[in-house]
Amino acid sequence: MTYTVGRLADVLADAVSWLSVRTATAVPGPDWVSCADLIAEQQAGGDPTYSWRAAAAADYARDYAIDPPRQVAAMFTLMWYVQVPSLVAAVTAAVTGVSPSVSAAALAFKRHPVAHYPAEIALLSEDVVPVDVAAAQHKEHVSAFLDSYRPGVKLGSLQRFGAVDDEVRAALRLPEDAPYTDAVASAFGVSLEDKLRTSCCYFYVLPGVTACSGCPRFR
Repeated sequence: MTYTVGRLADVLADAVSWLSVRTATAVPGPDWVSCADLIAEQQAGGDPTYSWRAAAAADYARDYAIDPPRQVAAMFTLMWYVQVPSLVAAVTAAVTGVSPSVSAAALAFKRHPVAHYPAEIALLSEDVVPVDVAAAQHKEHVSAFLDSYRPGVKLGSLQRFGAVDDEVRAALRLPEDAPYTDAVASAFGVSLEDKLRTSCCYFYVLPGVTACSGCPRFR
């Protein structure tokens, strides 16, 4: 079967119930975030995710009546960002064997107005690429983001790049009918046999919160 980007957008939306996906020729509007622009600003020394982290931290402060450690919002923002190219590539490739382009220039997203995670994704390129190309684009994209991400708190390389593996694994487990899952896992260098996460979200440091069952602290 020959897939268009529009059809792949439908595949992704069908597999991820909380995500809205569209195709577009440009970033859809002012509330949308261009992945390319965000990374370029970080690489120029800016901090374009500051307001994003601040909004999440304000929620934690309100909900838990403390000044939350900065690494919690920093890590969730990191995970939310890398989730965008990871969902697009891993879900569509697992189902169809091909992916939309996931280069930074090919993606934009819009955050949920309350929960802050990316709830809408725009596919900006008409390119449909094989799994190995998607894996290479994904690696280049997330590496560019992670290498320039400076949230004001130290996050080690295992935390940063481990989160990418975690998001890819989580994405591969979402589709019900995904004949290419094993091939995609291999191309992206992840093992679906891993039950514990590689990275930690640090949510357990908030009052009364129990570490999740997949927390790497249980290794």
